[in-house]
Amino acid sequence: MILINYVIPFLQINLSTVPIRNKIELIMSSWSCIEKCGACCKFDLKNRNGIKNLLSNEDIDLIKSMTSKDGWCKNLDRSNKKCLIYDERPHFCRVEEFSINFKDYLKYGDKFLIDCCKQHIKSNYGSQSNEMRNFKSAIKNK
Repeated sequence: MILINYVIPFLQINLSTVPIRNKIELIMSSWSCIEKCGACCKFDLKNRNGIKNLLSNEDIDLIKSMTSKDGWCKNLDRSNKKCLIYDERPHFCRVEEFSINFKDYLKYGDKFLIDCCKQHIKSNYGSQSNEMRNFKSAIKNK
């Protein structure tokens, strides 16, 4: 078991004693996924540092089967940027669940997620894109 401490101003919490759903609510206070983005749905395992260590061989095979030749997930409706299997999506597509596997997420919380989103949005749509403006607005308003 990993002992994790996350500091909220004037309050230190030992997350190892907090149920997973509550951990997610505590840590994900400023990050927000935005609609009509899908930046994380372009997936190249070679460009995701350390992710192979967090996935099973079955997960990797599933990712490969879900990925089109251009790198985008086959389950992303590109016209409206919505996931076609959202309710049944795999665990590695569920940020709230999968992110806790990353040491940097456990160390930096939302900052890690925000930086990841900005990186994906910038690489897929550009730093001046509507997606980037919408994301920055969403996290600013939390």
